[in-house]
Amino acid sequence: MEEQKKKTLLIATDSFLPRWDGIARFLNEVVPHLKDHFEIIIAAPKFEGEYKGFHDVVVLRFPVYKWKIADFHPVKFKRSNIAKLVKRSDIVWTQSIGTIGSLAMHYAKKYHKPLLAFVHSVEWFLFSKSLKRFKRSVEFTIRKAIPFLYNKCDVIMIPFEGMAPMLEDQSINVKKDVVHLGVDVDKFHPPESKALAKQKLGLNPNNVVIGYLGRFGREKDIPTLYEAFRKIHAERPDTTLLLVGGKMKPFDHMEDVKVVGSVNKPVPYYQAMDIYVLPSLTETTSLTTMEAMACGLPVVVTPVGYIEKYIENKHNGFSFPVQNVERLTLLLDKLIKDKPLRKDIGENARLTMVHKHSWKKTAEDIIRILDRF
Repeated sequence: MEEQKKKTLLIATDSFLPRWDGIARFLNEVVPHLKDHFEIIIAAPKFEGEYKGFHDVVVLRFPVYKWKIADFHPVKFKRSNIAKLVKRSDIVWTQSIGTIGSLAMHYAKKYHKPLLAFVHSVEWFLFSKSLKRFKRSVEFTIRKAIPFLYNKCDVIMIPFEGMAPMLEDQSINVKKDVVHLGVDVDKFHPPESKALAKQKLGLNPNNVVIGYLGRFGREKDIPTLYEAFRKIHAERPDTTLLLVGGKMKPFDHMEDVKVVGSVNKPVPYYQAMDIYVLPSLTETTSLTTMEAMACGLPVVVTPVGYIEKYIENKHNGFSFPVQNVERLTLLLDKLIKDKPLRKDIGENARLTMVHKHSWKKTAEDIIRILDRF
């Protein structure tokens, strides 16, 4: 019997490796599962840094301009480049509504291709929060563009149930399917020796390391974490703040603050931490929080997005109100003083990830949805 030809799936994304954010992490995990089921073409920006690619996957990387708007890099290419890719594909699946994603949506509708999108974040809120100026006018403009683009889709995939009413509030009325994200618990695991993990990164093995890993966008609200650390450090000089994912001038060369740029191998950094903090103003799932939990870390987070669904306060983590430095300081002080508590919460955090979240399940759900078309 002749083997059935695989359908060609175009993945259009404005974020991709080696940039290491939530969308890039998501694609890095699910594409290896999807490539056995589809012929995959990825249209993505060409960011600086080392990039190894995927086996048996076509990746077309377009150069980006040197300038950027907040955290967004516009891409250099002709519209016809995207049009040709859409024409040769059976299904179009977008990950964002930046330059690449929005054009892919336009041409998918024009050429009558099945169009699906994964909405990773509340983009109209996220982008405006990352700006220094014109936040309200930009948010207003994006809110107008959002329904125009997403209502072109046949199906929208969302990472948690609570995002559906948020989209419907923006007059996005197409079918929505929930696809929960996962974590690789074999890759993300506790270290054999916490002291050795710290030493490998040049950290004092005797200090309690408070960490954050991810983009340094304004919506991540790292200043709240820093203010809490300053209060803690004044009383407990045996503490270190480890910030991984970018550069922020205010934190350069400060005592017991280590700032590391974007990394494509985050596990050693999680393993060197004693406590993980996510002070975000907005999130959907927060893969970094899930990865930190898989590494056995007690996490202290703001209860935004889907996070409040998998964090059980005082069981596998702690939550604090957005921008509440005082509450964050109290929670950090409690965890720093109580090592057995850190251990218990961290163990529960890992068990939560092991038993309830996996990338294999995520990929299976995505394939099931794509197979409708």
